[in-house]
Amino acid sequence: MRSCFCSLRNKQPCHSPFGAGEVDSQEMPEEREVYQEETLVNHDLVKRWAYATLVWLTLYPIVGVILSIKFHHPNFLNEISWFSFGRLRPVHVNGVIFGAFSTGFIALLYYFVPRICGVRLYKEQWGYLTFWLWNAAILLGSLTLMAGFNKGIEAGEYPVWVGVLIMIVLVMTTLQVYGTVFRRRERRVYVALWYAMAALIWTAMNYPLGNFILPFWINGVNSAALHGLYLHYVVGLWITPAGLALIYFFLPSSVRNPLYSHKLSLIGFWSIAFLYPFLGIHHYLYSPIAEWTQTVAIAYGILLIIPVWTVTTNFFGTMLGKWHLLAGKRSYDYAAKFLILGAVNYFVGCFQGSVEALRRMQQLTHFNDFTISHSHMTVFGTFVIWVTGGLYYIWPRVTGRELWSWRLASWHFWLVLFGGGMMGVILAAMGFIQGAMLEYGVNFTDSVVEMKPWWEARTLSGMAMDVGMALFFYNLWRSARDGAPIETTPVSPRPTAEARAPMHASGPLERPSAIILIAGVAFFLLAIAIQWLMPIALESNYELPVRTVQGIQILPTDYTEQEKLGRKVYIREGCWYCHSQYVRPVTGEDNRWGPVSQAGEYTYDIPHLFGTRRIGPDLFRVGRKYGDDWHVAHHWEPRAVVSDSIMPSFRWLFNPADANGIPQMSEEGKALIAYLQRLGTQIGDWREEFLPISVNAGTALDPKREVFEIGKRVYARRCIGCHGEKGDGNGPSARFLDPKPRDFTRGIFKFRSTGGGENTLPLDADLYRTVTHGLWGTAMPAWHEISELERASVVQYIKIFSDRWKNEAVPPPITIPPEPPADSASVDRGRAVYAEAGCLGCHGPQGKGDGPLAPILRDVWGNPVRPANFTLPAGAPGGVKLGHDARHLFTVVMTGVGGTPMEAFSKRLTPEQVWDVVYFVRSLYLQAREEFLEKRRVGASAQTARR
Repeated sequence: MRSCFCSLRNKQPCHSPFGAGEVDSQEMPEEREVYQEETLVNHDLVKRWAYATLVWLTLYPIVGVILSIKFHHPNFLNEISWFSFGRLRPVHVNGVIFGAFSTGFIALLYYFVPRICGVRLYKEQWGYLTFWLWNAAILLGSLTLMAGFNKGIEAGEYPVWVGVLIMIVLVMTTLQVYGTVFRRRERRVYVALWYAMAALIWTAMNYPLGNFILPFWINGVNSAALHGLYLHYVVGLWITPAGLALIYFFLPSSVRNPLYSHKLSLIGFWSIAFLYPFLGIHHYLYSPIAEWTQTVAIAYGILLIIPVWTVTTNFFGTMLGKWHLLAGKRSYDYAAKFLILGAVNYFVGCFQGSVEALRRMQQLTHFNDFTISHSHMTVFGTFVIWVTGGLYYIWPRVTGRELWSWRLASWHFWLVLFGGGMMGVILAAMGFIQGAMLEYGVNFTDSVVEMKPWWEARTLSGMAMDVGMALFFYNLWRSARDGAPIETTPVSPRPTAEARAPMHASGPLERPSAIILIAGVAFFLLAIAIQWLMPIALESNYELPVRTVQGIQILPTDYTEQEKLGRKVYIREGCWYCHSQYVRPVTGEDNRWGPVSQAGEYTYDIPHLFGTRRIGPDLFRVGRKYGDDWHVAHHWEPRAVVSDSIMPSFRWLFNPADANGIPQMSEEGKALIAYLQRLGTQIGDWREEFLPISVNAGTALDPKREVFEIGKRVYARRCIGCHGEKGDGNGPSARFLDPKPRDFTRGIFKFRSTGGGENTLPLDADLYRTVTHGLWGTAMPAWHEISELERASVVQYIKIFSDRWKNEAVPPPITIPPEPPADSASVDRGRAVYAEAGCLGCHGPQGKGDGPLAPILRDVWGNPVRPANFTLPAGAPGGVKLGHDARHLFTVVMTGVGGTPMEAFSKRLTPEQVWDVVYFVRSLYLQAREEFLEKRRVGASAQTARR
């Protein structure tokens, strides 16, 4: 094998990696001096890194398949925390980025840099030290992630000390490459070196940002904006240029053809250098980040199609006259196959990325599997595939043996082609389907159910890819051991074929100094300044105050110590990989989850937890949606609460069972629930004003068979976990719940508008309202997301559990007279009636549910029952269940609360007295809310509170 160098006599520069690589002798200028390749490349060093690459290429895709199985079998390998989805997901992602791809890139870098430069690698012995440091970091990083050490920054989760090891290796490798380049014997710098040099200098600046700064020092939306840059830079300024360096060297080498166009390579490199640094924030469109920075990212995302089309044109042009090699059976033929496959995937995947940057596409596809399709088509389908092609090319050269089995190589190619292609198509289709379902208002869980067959198909496609990678590993291992020895005798020189577009004089944009200072440093810092520093300087939407639903500006507060611990547990368990934390002003998200997120609500978040997926629902407004007991049951066994859930159980957050056999949450588990209950409450009590759950009338259906069938299905999916198969309130999660789920067999319901006593049967409209609104502070959530037909049908179905519906007539509703004007006099009269009627005996003089009788109260089933605390905000445990609106409170006072000591006062009080009591009760709530707002209202203290 030979290495050749451009002659300085004819001043004709080399136009391909063949300037320092192996080509057919007829493509070598006779004036060139030829050196043996063995004097340039350390085969032992390259082989070590290549073997490590094969290990990671096999291992981390297997982790990916395990994760894929968990989508349709959530408790698969979930008995211990180390193998839970939230622990393994960062292992897979970081393992593919830094293990499978980056290890392979460094292995191939050590191969092609000396060949292009014509000298041995600078500080070659460092490569052995970096080998052990790098692979130790990858292994230990994976183990620490499985153990729960997670910094909460996507693609930057490794512990700091692991990040330090990776940074040391990156710096040492950068010095090796730059030292080699500046000592080169070739006058020109080939395009593969442009990309390799740029990738190393960009990553040397970017990696500390995501691993040493973001997790600890940047808060709120600033953290999100900067993380968007870091995350995209990992892909766009490390993986992309590193991968392009590989194909620019190995594609011409493997097909024995000169590079198609130097001008195209120049355009492609500098457009990537200029465009990629400005793309990061397009991951967070419609977020509280300044909108103008989002627009900048969109514009650059669309323009990114320029370098994509440019470089792929260059690759396909290089194949002219050589397409027949794709049918070959030699090692470099398979190198060409995988390189071209990656080029096709690069074109498709990057087109997905540019389209995905559009606002309309983000509305439809953000947070779902379309994004994952794009990631797989690029990171694995392109760049890992290019590493594979490079390994096929170098393997005979570094081992001295031919490929052992072309049949295994063929199986490898077709399995990867089929599996990767199917995965890309499946995930993209899933994204469009789920996005369209949610846009049309489908319940989020229903959209998840629709995805399950697709996830199973995704698992099969992933298995095909993993089998292919295992065959690849085996084939190369057998090749090194049993392959036929290769011929190392140099071939005779032959005339060189003229390059299609020969390069002329070296331009300033090809020089290493320009690559370092302009492409590397200047564009990177400019992007940081425009997308992070300028918004901070201009205070664009980054003000500390937030606005309540009533339009009042208040100051957010920091987390309590328990909530801070819960946030750490949330990060450790990987909850943020499945749940986003920002509500967008599109696709009805404000009707689904609550008010749109505001920048100030994230003030105390370090790091941010916006998230990039919604495998589960958004959690930013989940605070006080469910009672604490619901969360306890849900974390013990999610499918006992929501039968269609794909969330894993978190039983390691529980202590042993108590005397009643009920598992008890640990302090970390309680802290996690406290954190969840805090989410979305910075803007005050917004649920009182949440219109989707506010219904004053219900829907009634005729009890036809079709209605019962619909209701039965709804009950089985939504209700059976708490109320039980027999409707007796003994569902599988009931043991965790307090208050206990309603026993439908007794036919007693709390809230009704029917007269005649506190235990009369309710109207269908009453039940419909309860189903729609939910009961605040309990495990009964609002079901406003499911269709009106489903809600009305389940109302009819639950009647089958009690004979009362057959034997008793439903009384007519009470008459609610017009609401009189409220004034201080009515409040004073209401206070007096409140005391005279004995309300303070249960609810207490201040309406806080602490009256002298409160500790001894029981419902008709003998369970303890606490009187409502009228001063608490919506959803707080112990507060009112259906809101503080006057009509509801009037109805409750007149009809009582079924099954509880709260009697019907329709016979003891006049409607006028009831209205006065209602106004007094409301005044207690309004006074408490005003005190809350006054403590946090923006005023003189706001200026000192700002950062």
